[in-house]
Amino acid sequence: MKRMSKIILFIVVSLVANLSFAQGPGWTDWSDVEQIIVTANGGINVRLNPELSGCVSQGGYGAQTASIYPDHPGLELFQSNLLAASMSGKKVRLYFIDDTCRVTEMRFDEHP
Repeated sequence: MKRMSKIILFIVVSLVANLSFAQGPGWTDWSDVEQIIVTANGGINVRLNPELSGCVSQGGYGAQTASIYPDHPGLELFQSNLLAASMSGKKVRLYFIDDTCRVTEMRFDEHP
């Protein structure tokens, strides 16, 4: 029984280690922009690859979706830079102000 518990623990730890969890506050890893969603309230949601988890997105788009709220002063710049990254295949890093994946800053440049 003890051996079975160790095997189950190993499997769980291995699965968790392969997920990309929401980092917050802080920067995401360099990521590809997979989807850009303009929400009904005028905000933007974004899905990345590697996927996030544990997010609380605006508009109910799921735990893999980070949010830029419509009151953000850089909303239009986010939208244009996310679109440019998506179209060019360049990677981005997003800065989350909290653990809900609320975006406040973005890096869009050459990464190491």
